[in-house]
Amino acid sequence: MKLKILAASVSIYIVWGSAYLAMKLALATIPPLLLASIRLLVAGTLMAGFGYLTGHRPQRGEARGILITAVFLFLGGHGFLYWGQARVPSGLGAVLFATIPLWMVLIEGLSPHGIHLNHRSIGGLALGTCGILLLVGPTELLGSGRVDIPGALAITIAALSWAVGSIYCTRARLPSSAALAGGLEMFTGGVYLIVVVLLSGESRGFHWSQVSRASFEAMAYLALVSSMVGFGCYLWLLKVASPARVSTYAYVTPLVAVGLGWGFNGEQITWRIVGAIALLLTAVVLIVLTRSKRPQPLASSA
Repeated sequence: MKLKILAASVSIYIVWGSAYLAMKLALATIPPLLLASIRLLVAGTLMAGFGYLTGHRPQRGEARGILITAVFLFLGGHGFLYWGQARVPSGLGAVLFATIPLWMVLIEGLSPHGIHLNHRSIGGLALGTCGILLLVGPTELLGSGRVDIPGALAITIAALSWAVGSIYCTRARLPSSAALAGGLEMFTGGVYLIVVVLLSGESRGFHWSQVSRASFEAMAYLALVSSMVGFGCYLWLLKVASPARVSTYAYVTPLVAVGLGWGFNGEQITWRIVGAIALLLTAVVLIVLTRSKRPQPLASSA
């Protein structure tokens, strides 16, 4: 089980970390919410189809969990994130969305049957937050102009929505197959977002002939690898590990993005980035080494 958890975690780190570069390429010629909706619809269809082919079927009573999860993770998480990223500096957006682990721990802490962390894990979360701030740096954090408050608020809502959806996944009645559950949730989220695209008029004036080959390839990677592999592993980990441990991806994926930027785009790695990497890796180690257990409800006396 430990090896499976490690393999699933590393898969998320790699595929979601590389998604930053893929999104940058795809967004060059594709509107953001349209990209998000198509990515989810394609991945959801293929992933749910795989679940059906392997003999899994949704059961009565699971539709409610799928619909609610898709609202929090994709309509709220992806929708507000993509909209906010277009209005605030990318560095600030990265910091705000990296607060997901803090929101998850806060929600769990307020729940009577949630997982309560010790001082080592709390210290790891604090180090991770400081590492993200250092990684982004003061120049990229606020940008050259005034911060757009609605945009910053939208990304904060996106992080909170993703945290709520992740916690809800651990309690909701969902298909036992991660492929079927993830596929149906992503497809439903894609339907939600395509409705938003049509109502907002984002696709007005857009034509597929203007999409570059690099954007097409990046969109295919986001749908086939980042969404299917990453989200499938994420759903499985939520069932077998603490939310704080699962959410360490928020600290590791920026490191993967930095490494890919250095390897493919020739971006420089400074001593500030090295210091941030040290803080983030230390934070992940502290959180992962903590054994967190969900408290059991007290048995009623006869």
